[in-house]
Amino acid sequence: MIEFSDSTDRKWTVSLIQTKMIPPRLPPGCVRRSGLIEQLGRRPPRSVTVVTAPAGFGKTTLLAEWSEALSEQKYPVAWLSLDDEDDDPQQFGAYLVAALSRASEDIGWQAQQLLDNDALTPIRTVISVLLNGIAACGRCVFLVLDDADRLTAKPVLAIASRLLQYAPDNMHVLLGARGEPALTLGQLRAPEKLMRINVDDLRFSIDEAQAFFDQTGTRPLDRTSVKLLNETTEGWVAGLQLASLALTQAGDAARVASHLAGSGSGIDRYLNDTVLMHLPPPMLKFLLYTSILERLTPGVCDAIMGDGAESGKKLDWLERHNVFIRPLDEPQVWYRYHALLSDALRRRLIRQMPQQVALLHHRASQWFAGARLWPEAVRHALAADEPEQAAQWVENCAIERLEHGEPYTSLGWIEKLPANVVHGRLRLRLAKAWALALSLQTIRASTEIGAVVDEFNRMCHAHSAVVDETALAEVSAVGALIAGVSDDSERALELGRATEGSMAPVAPWVKRYSQIAQFFGLIYRGRFDHILGIWEIVKNGAGHGEDPSYSDMFRHAMYGLAALIYGELRDAKRTLEAAVRHTENAFGASSSCAVELAGLLAFAYYECNELSEARKMIAGRMSIALETTHQGGLIRHVLCAARLLWRDGETGSALAILEDGRRVAKARQWLRLKLACDAETARLLLDDGNVTQARQIADELSMNVPKMCEGRMGSAVETWTSYCLVQARVLIAENLSDKAVSILVRLLDTLAALCWRPAEALVSLLLSRAFDQRGESEKALTALDRALRIGGAIGMINSFVDEGQPVRELLRRFCQVSGEDSFAEIAYANRLLAVFDELDHSRSASTRFVEVVTSSDTLSARELEIVTYVARGLSNKEVGRALKLAPETVKWHMKNIFEKLNVNSRIEAVQTALSRD
Repeated sequence: MIEFSDSTDRKWTVSLIQTKMIPPRLPPGCVRRSGLIEQLGRRPPRSVTVVTAPAGFGKTTLLAEWSEALSEQKYPVAWLSLDDEDDDPQQFGAYLVAALSRASEDIGWQAQQLLDNDALTPIRTVISVLLNGIAACGRCVFLVLDDADRLTAKPVLAIASRLLQYAPDNMHVLLGARGEPALTLGQLRAPEKLMRINVDDLRFSIDEAQAFFDQTGTRPLDRTSVKLLNETTEGWVAGLQLASLALTQAGDAARVASHLAGSGSGIDRYLNDTVLMHLPPPMLKFLLYTSILERLTPGVCDAIMGDGAESGKKLDWLERHNVFIRPLDEPQVWYRYHALLSDALRRRLIRQMPQQVALLHHRASQWFAGARLWPEAVRHALAADEPEQAAQWVENCAIERLEHGEPYTSLGWIEKLPANVVHGRLRLRLAKAWALALSLQTIRASTEIGAVVDEFNRMCHAHSAVVDETALAEVSAVGALIAGVSDDSERALELGRATEGSMAPVAPWVKRYSQIAQFFGLIYRGRFDHILGIWEIVKNGAGHGEDPSYSDMFRHAMYGLAALIYGELRDAKRTLEAAVRHTENAFGASSSCAVELAGLLAFAYYECNELSEARKMIAGRMSIALETTHQGGLIRHVLCAARLLWRDGETGSALAILEDGRRVAKARQWLRLKLACDAETARLLLDDGNVTQARQIADELSMNVPKMCEGRMGSAVETWTSYCLVQARVLIAENLSDKAVSILVRLLDTLAALCWRPAEALVSLLLSRAFDQRGESEKALTALDRALRIGGAIGMINSFVDEGQPVRELLRRFCQVSGEDSFAEIAYANRLLAVFDELDHSRSASTRFVEVVTSSDTLSARELEIVTYVARGLSNKEVGRALKLAPETVKWHMKNIFEKLNVNSRIEAVQTALSRD
């Protein structure tokens, strides 16, 4: 259960229905299906079992019996009964996590923590964390999804497919469905991993039919009568149940069999003849009215039926008389009608009393709202043709959830409402725009907020209209967020200032996002002084230091990013360390805001050569970062992860990380991230002597980047800086230092004007290398002196050390020829040289270790994945396509694999890795 509240003490509770995660109780006298249970027990590892048959063949009962048997053997068994409401990715994912957490706490606690504390993490990432928990638990884990054919929406099917495709060997999935599920099961499992039980398997045998009639409480039937009824119903369990009810009235097996045979597909008529017509009128009315419910409890039934309904007694009577009803929980608080009965009742209700249907849904809606069961309240309101009521509930819930950083569920609810209802509610449209922006769906968010702005403009031209100034300020805030995510720093600054300058009262979380947008815009204006001014107000403001919120933590992240770009490394570390601690305590170490903050902090640690601390910040967070982190933070996260791998000699893995970043950049159209990955890739390739591949990157970028970025201000400056670094590095590697100098000198002026000191120091360092290559030693040392003055003042280490041996030689020469007036710079240069020496020692130790340890566990997860594809006979190019990696990246991985396994061919690599696994 998740609860939200605000200053007016209003609470909106979203509860998962616990009974959906409990296997239905087996009915009294249930016939045990020992043969099928034995068949289910012969499961291969990592198997999927599909039980398909029309309603009434005992699918759910079989799965419940199997679950009971597994539980008795102490296996973790997760159960989930699906319905139409679960055809929503966020809700489906939440139920999956909750169901597996119920089965065993050690399986889903991390995924549950993400769901509870970090609603910005996409559900596919949560599923990945869940699968890791299953793999780590060390026991066979079973997941039962009953009515799996209810899942039809593409996003939900994608989640279910991900679950099946990446399930570990100790996970087994059982699917119950009336028809073939929409999942492409054949593509997800080898034939030997897929077990099917169909309608023919589920038909009762003569012996099972005899056992059924012996246990129903009717008078004993001889073998001939049982055989007649079983043949007539073709072993259909529901048909046998109908026959049992009819025998109570008629007592003649032959006549009942004849009636059954003649009913054909007229199940409604036969249910009426054998069940409904024999019920007392009050009981029939109760069944008809409550048939609109997916699940029943006495409270909601009383609300539908009116005063004095005594619904609890009626539900008990129906169960005792075996009238197609089953309890969903042990206390028997919640029930469900059999699908056959509920479908027939609903059709009869619409046919006989169409005027009552809306009223019944209205009563149900009001009851569920009073119980704070909002999904069902909204569904029944829509069924009652009360879209405005549904919209009001969704609007209130959505705004509350957005305040707590939860966009996905809000968006799912809004999109279930009729478009005309959403269009007529400004707050709901704003909530939708916020949700889209927070979930990084910028194109849709821009369209939505653009339509809202057009509506405001029409209102402004209508002199009689009263413009909501608070809503207008919020429009600017969400527009600022969209601009920031879209990398339009100037627009973000303009709209952020508009919200800040509005006299209208806005919610604190809205104001925080406007400040985040201002920080972003001011970074690229070179106005860190203005950022500091806002930050001081934030630190001294009311509420600062209270329990952290998402918007507050993202504000810390944006300030930390600004401090890094301007070279305030100590301030950045201090701010980010405190924010990471608070965020991990409040939302969990795997939450999106904790990951964003940790990536920035890791980048600061790496620069200051605190490598072990940087590794702690990065460890286990890359997949979440790629899914959820904003562009500035993701750039630092990816670069830090790649550099740490490169430092460990894992150049192939480093290139793979950069390729992952490039893939995200292309998907989100983040040019700044792409160029940062390109620049780092070129540096690593050049470090390995691969000038040809680096030149190819430089030439590809030259075709488009200058047209888009050259001479532009705003965030394009950072993109242009990455481009210039690629070009300059490649030119220096090609001994074309004249051209490199020209590029670097122009770039240096721009960076100095912005006061981006770390970038200014790095460009000065490269300029020193270029001058040295040209034979202009004095200019080289002057440029190096500039880099050392800046680097020493702010505490830079690894931007110098990562440039390798050429910079090491320049530093040695600088120490030899510089005078006493450069004492501070010489001391700093000696400190850098000491780090170079430490790096030599660590690399030699690492090399000795790899020479001794050559078992398959030295392969990274990515390298093992590549070996698996190679074992299937795929070429490097085909492996690259399958894993979305560049062919050059696959080559790097194969080189590392050969070295680690001490082999010389792909065949040897496969044989060695698989034999040692």
